[in-house]
Amino acid sequence: MNQVKNRLAAISLLDRAIRLVDDATIVARYTALDDEAKDGFQHLLGVKGQNPDDAAIVSAARTAAAKGRINGDLERIALVLTDACLADCIEALGSAADDPSEGQLRDALPGVIDKHGLPLTRVMLASVVCGEAVASPIIIRFLKHDDDWKLPPAPTVTTAPVVLEKEDSPEREALKAERKARKAAEQEAARRRREQSAQARRRG
Repeated sequence: MNQVKNRLAAISLLDRAIRLVDDATIVARYTALDDEAKDGFQHLLGVKGQNPDDAAIVSAARTAAAKGRINGDLERIALVLTDACLADCIEALGSAADDPSEGQLRDALPGVIDKHGLPLTRVMLASVVCGEAVASPIIIRFLKHDDDWKLPPAPTVTTAPVVLEKEDSPEREALKAERKARKAAEQEAARRRREQSAQARRRG
């Protein structure tokens, strides 16, 4: 039960963080993607093949994020938006990236915020919490209680209530297994990026 509760709390933090990111930042991050990544992001947002303009990308991203708390789209959108931010944070933390102390995080984050802005850095931190990073308890304290970095109340968004089935069907079980495998793959990819970054620094 505690694991489910913690998971819901982490998703709630990420949802709040993304809703606090302004439209211009979403557009800037989308524009910075290469063509292949843009294609994948459009597919994730459900606008692939529609030749969406900036306004359509923002609208689709916010809609998909609001509906994506259950199916994982919220976390995938966050990963796309904060990939560069996360890479810079990992680089700033150096060998401590896998298990940073509170002091190491406090030293690393100001430079990341200067480059990427506080709202996007908050999304990155909340995304790391959703990925069950070792430093999650420290990051949660930052996002909830630190005067410099805590999340203010997010704008209210009205969404349709989620209706949960009382019994799991074979199709639902297959979907849950697919989501679990996808999450594990995303976490493994993030771990490999951290290892590659650490190896690059050691070679340097």
